[in-house]
Amino acid sequence: MKNVVLLCYGKEVEFKRTLFAVLSFWSWYDNSKNDVRVILYTDNPNYFKPYLLDFEVVYVHVPLSEIQESTKKSGLIYRFKISVIDKTYTLYPQDDVLYIDTDTFFTSNPRKLLDALVPGQSFMHLREQTFEEMVGVYKWLNTEKLDAQEFPRSFLRLIESKTFSVDKREEQFNRFQYVWNAGVIGLPNNMKNVIPDVFALSDEFYLKTQWRISEQLAFTVVLNSVSKIQASGDVINHYWHYKDRVDYRLNELFEPGFKKLNQKRKLIAVKALTQKLDKLIYHEQMLTNTKVYLREKDYLNGVKYAYKALKGIPLNDDFVKILKYRFSKAAF
Repeated sequence: MKNVVLLCYGKEVEFKRTLFAVLSFWSWYDNSKNDVRVILYTDNPNYFKPYLLDFEVVYVHVPLSEIQESTKKSGLIYRFKISVIDKTYTLYPQDDVLYIDTDTFFTSNPRKLLDALVPGQSFMHLREQTFEEMVGVYKWLNTEKLDAQEFPRSFLRLIESKTFSVDKREEQFNRFQYVWNAGVIGLPNNMKNVIPDVFALSDEFYLKTQWRISEQLAFTVVLNSVSKIQASGDVINHYWHYKDRVDYRLNELFEPGFKKLNQKRKLIAVKALTQKLDKLIYHEQMLTNTKVYLREKDYLNGVKYAYKALKGIPLNDDFVKILKYRFSKAAF
């Protein structure tokens, strides 16, 4: 059995993102094998049930006190992501786990990803920069009170000062290894043995560096040590940087009448929106790349990504909204 796992608590905007993620899964999923269980860890199961009456979802209630207890050791809120994966292995020790963040949606049939959850192979969303390159990425996050570059710098000093225990072996990490985005974490059932290592490294990384992506770093180095990490971006869109571009469309989708639709009509509406948003977010990403390269005075790449951003985008209201949105932001 494959467990598709989500964690959602707090605000209604998170609930709507979660609804969209769950429904996007069912809108693309080929149910021929009937071997998937969707598990939703949440502080408010009753919010979701009216929307998901026609769908099989296991609800696990997680009060805020439980989240606070899990995260108090290091203070890293994202530590509870590790906890729900651990909980799922405890509940279903023979099953594989596909964890997805709430700000995700499926863009193609999940079957090929689920079938590829086999020993020796794991999934995260996309490969990002090397640990060393993250120093340059974070230089744009400077504030008057904080030098954001110090987080990756502290991490580099830490990993180059010692070895770390992973799967009962001592591992040496280095600055040339890549960070993987943890919006998606796909794990075969034998990976339950290394979850304690993910906990331990996440705690150590955060306590010694205060880098808020420490759980992401821990999953990256552990999975890289015990498996071959594969990307899942061709199946799942993780729109973490473009939430404001998606949220108002989810408000439009989940209007009061949506609950009254039958299962088929719900899935048709959701699937159509996944296709539309996938294209729009791609253009947003190209526009962001354009801005970054022009800011760096790399005009060749700036023009290249500007062309990609505009190529094929329809001249309709969405095109106008994107331009207005981008030009309302800080100047290049």
